[in-house]
Amino acid sequence: MSKKTLLYIAPDHYSFYKVILDGFIKFSGYNVQFIYSNKSEDFKYKNFGQRIYNFFLKNFTNRNIKRDYKSKYFESKLNEYKNYDLLYINRPDIFTEEELKKITSKCNNSIVYYWDSFEKIKGQYETMKYFDKTYSFDKFDCEKYGLIKGHNFFYNTDNSKIPEYDIFFIGTYDKRYDDLVKILDLIGKQNLKVHSTLFTYDESISKKLHHRNISFIHEIVPFNEAYIYNQNTKIILDIQHDTQVGLSFRPYEAIGLKKKLITTNPYIKEYDFYNPNNIFIWEKHITEIPKSFLETPYQDIDTELYNKYKLESWVKTFLN
Repeated sequence: MSKKTLLYIAPDHYSFYKVILDGFIKFSGYNVQFIYSNKSEDFKYKNFGQRIYNFFLKNFTNRNIKRDYKSKYFESKLNEYKNYDLLYINRPDIFTEEELKKITSKCNNSIVYYWDSFEKIKGQYETMKYFDKTYSFDKFDCEKYGLIKGHNFFYNTDNSKIPEYDIFFIGTYDKRYDDLVKILDLIGKQNLKVHSTLFTYDESISKKLHHRNISFIHEIVPFNEAYIYNQNTKIILDIQHDTQVGLSFRPYEAIGLKKKLITTNPYIKEYDFYNPNNIFIWEKHITEIPKSFLETPYQDIDTELYNKYKLESWVKTFLN
């Protein structure tokens, strides 16, 4: 009996798709067909003449070489199979209504996972009607729109490295910067070795902003390699975005690496793995981390709970 087929569609953002694709291939039991949803972003003009030609196409014929490139790629990949047993898609808002109809018409069942809130990414709500199962990591979207509450996972468990830092944060340069500086400065007064690595495309930012415990990088750290940074710290620091309710991947990485976590996200208290011995919630009035948190060892969580958040369990749960 031949294997069932799984169609996985996602954008290539920070190589995030690679971890899930690897999990689907290893643990799903399906033949997996992957399609980039933002394929046109890697299009390169052959020369300046082609760029000028595309300018005239867009303005006078409503055609677009980039759009044609994406369409040709997508049609080719989609039609490699006559139909699919299951569709799993992220960021369906990237597609037109016609494209979503075409995709779902080739799939017996479909799953969508909204990794960002409807408030953060407009156009997601309108896509719900095309899918059989709709998941979100945002509890308020789940309550308001009847979505199924999802969660993230960890995929690395190697904590054998001797950490260089006591507390570390890796992220992008954004509106959280001032909060990050405040927290690092307060923690630094406790004679702890703290550091943060921030990504930004804008090289002028690193020339303008200087902080002894913050370094800037200008090349994206692929998602499937980011765990290396958290291997190098005793405690992982997590700072939520303004509108973020669901948990980022850092709490799950902390579970996998069996490291303590400091987070500004108070909603973590609602999760079954929350343990105040392992997780310290940083609130605005906080000026220091209690010694009782810093000096006590990490407490292993229940084996069943630990296994629940492995990539393998995540795959089997969400594709069930």
